[in-house]
Amino acid sequence: MKHNCLPYSRILTAPLVAGSVGLLVALGCSTTLAAETAPLAAFPQYPHTPTTHKASANGQPDPHGATPVAPVTATAPRRTGGFWDNMLLPPLTSRPEAYGQPQSLELSPLPSALLHQGPWGVFNSNTGAAAGFGTVGYYAVSRWAEDWSNLRDKRNRIDWMDPLKYIPLNQSGSIYLSLSGNFRQHNFYDQKAGFGTLRTAPAYRQNMRWNAGADLHLGEHVRLYGELLSAQAGGTNYYGYAGGRWRSKLDAQQAFVEVKGHVLNANMGVMVGRMTFLDAPPYITAGSVYPAVPYSWNGVRGYAFWKRFRVDLFDLTLTNNAPTTAFHDQVGYRTRWYGAYTSYAVPEFKLMGRSSQIFVDTFYMGYLLASSPIASATGTIAGSTRRDTPGSRIWGNAGPIEFSLGGMWQGGEFRPAKQASPTRAVSAYSLNAQISWRFAKWWGRPAIGIQADDISGGNTHKGPNSTWNSFLSPFVPSAYYLDMSTYIGNANLIDVGPIATVATSRNTTLLMKVPVVWRSSTNDAIYANSTAAYRFRPSGGYTATMPQASFTWRATRHVTFSLDGEYIFASKAMVKAGASSGAYVQSNLELTF
Repeated sequence: MKHNCLPYSRILTAPLVAGSVGLLVALGCSTTLAAETAPLAAFPQYPHTPTTHKASANGQPDPHGATPVAPVTATAPRRTGGFWDNMLLPPLTSRPEAYGQPQSLELSPLPSALLHQGPWGVFNSNTGAAAGFGTVGYYAVSRWAEDWSNLRDKRNRIDWMDPLKYIPLNQSGSIYLSLSGNFRQHNFYDQKAGFGTLRTAPAYRQNMRWNAGADLHLGEHVRLYGELLSAQAGGTNYYGYAGGRWRSKLDAQQAFVEVKGHVLNANMGVMVGRMTFLDAPPYITAGSVYPAVPYSWNGVRGYAFWKRFRVDLFDLTLTNNAPTTAFHDQVGYRTRWYGAYTSYAVPEFKLMGRSSQIFVDTFYMGYLLASSPIASATGTIAGSTRRDTPGSRIWGNAGPIEFSLGGMWQGGEFRPAKQASPTRAVSAYSLNAQISWRFAKWWGRPAIGIQADDISGGNTHKGPNSTWNSFLSPFVPSAYYLDMSTYIGNANLIDVGPIATVATSRNTTLLMKVPVVWRSSTNDAIYANSTAAYRFRPSGGYTATMPQASFTWRATRHVTFSLDGEYIFASKAMVKAGASSGAYVQSNLELTF
């Protein structure tokens, strides 16, 4: 099996504050930024194993571990540098924040030392985003998605932390432990937070997150994973820290058992317990960059991978992490997410000399939310909701064209909290599109394109017996999909604007975009997220123009730094209704092993 990935850099989230810069300088980082326009061009000169999973009798990858292969002869010695080694870096496309952008699917193999993916075949394209576990490169969004079994052969070790990634517990090495850890520091500046509705003075926010995981493999078929997390937040004129997703005492963020094997000519598995879940397009949910505490789910998930088709079935309830004492998080029953996701990998083909790969995804998402208010003419109406959301997404690359085209319809019902009020039917839709052209021979290999979305809104002037038409996407879409500031959520909006990504060097990348936003329905509110409507009701549909940019530097395999900036130009109608224009800046420092 070849590990597939794209040499396309992209963006992130970020932090760089004076404190972050000071930390980098104090540690003596001396990274050299090479003027390499093709980020992966230097990789093949280093030793690597061309495959990391042995084949079974039917020719499919074996899900039960790696058979070491002798390293390919290299023109340079194998590097096992220290913490600040910046050689043989994984592609920036494996960063979780890159998950929300159009994704190139170059099929050129990377050294297996840079990819720790499972036996998912073609679904490992694009650093594994197509497999449904989030991106999986050198590190993964969900750390349990990493496979470090190739370190059984010490010749595959390139990093001083590798001994912690594969700790054999028996003579054969079939029982082993992988340890992981992550620290993130975020810094935020809001000149006019939430269009000026939250603070009259600038808001300075800071938050930090620590998490540590242990992945115990008990032979070929059983795995136990546990992860602890703690988060702190503070600042000046800060806001929005209530609810448990910014501050958290030390608690179990994930804890599950997985049973897996090769059944019906497929690699199958069942996961039971507490886990993260990312098998959805980035405009539905994504790896949490902020708030600090990612969504944690409790329940069961079953998956199966064939050569070109996969299916994922799940029934999950949201962890209640509001308790303010350590180890008191609870299995929540107020929010439920269930459904099925399928993906078909179209056979690879060549177009304009470039390897091409397209995925056709079909899914059903069911939501049950005990608290999900909808907008009224002046405020909101409390209530609960059930949403049934079938949808489809076609995405990948055809030659130099990188694209994602998706559509969803949403039915269900809204039940007002007041028992005397009638239940309202729901009928809504969401259309989402990104398309870019990759100029592979230009400096920086830029991808230049356009993004457009049409997400339906309701009508607050209709009576209580009418159908509600506002689309609900409750689980935090990627902030890098539309609005880095998250002032505007994916509800009741139409947006269109240019988008560009540039690999400014071997280990840096720049994202630029300028979405222009309108309300889909002028009779509905403007939303910070799908369940939080602003109180102002401006006239007209035009809402704001939001030029934004994000710069990311992967200093070493363990250190990533990024800086985001955005200016929100509120429309005249918004300003007249009480909104304000303002700047937003975010920096991020991340340490990972």
